[in-house]
Amino acid sequence: MRSVLRAASRLSGFAVLAVTFFGPVAECHRAWSADISVQHAWAPATPPKATIGNGYMTIVNSSAEPDHLIAATAEISHTAEIDRLRRADSSPHMEQLLNLDVPAGGSIELQPGSYHVLLRNLKKPLTTGETFRGALTFARSGVISVEYKVEAKDYRAPAAE
Repeated sequence: MRSVLRAASRLSGFAVLAVTFFGPVAECHRAWSADISVQHAWAPATPPKATIGNGYMTIVNSSAEPDHLIAATAEISHTAEIDRLRRADSSPHMEQLLNLDVPAGGSIELQPGSYHVLLRNLKKPLTTGETFRGALTFARSGVISVEYKVEAKDYRAPAAE
């Protein structure tokens, strides 16, 4: 078991070193690793005094093996977490997830009213047209860099499940 944990920590360390030394593997709205790609990473603009924001995207897994999103970070916030909005007893409830499954050969959409990256303790408001960097950590694919674009979205979140 120790050797498995050591190998996993070396892989994670390698992924961090790769991003650090070779630069982010992202272009605006898009990021990828060998098996995972992130499309249309965006965040809605926030009011001036907001302390919480959200990040949305589509994650595509081209591998024959499932992967799991296990952590998120963003330079614009002090903490970021993977969350899901659910309705229970006709009231919305936020649920923090330890991981989010990305099916083999499939995708998962992080969208308003469902799965999202919750950006806690924003360092500044999210302003339309700006971009900010973040990172997503996957159990198999390691760390990938993501660039979010802040968009002025007047959305009405779909009813959460």
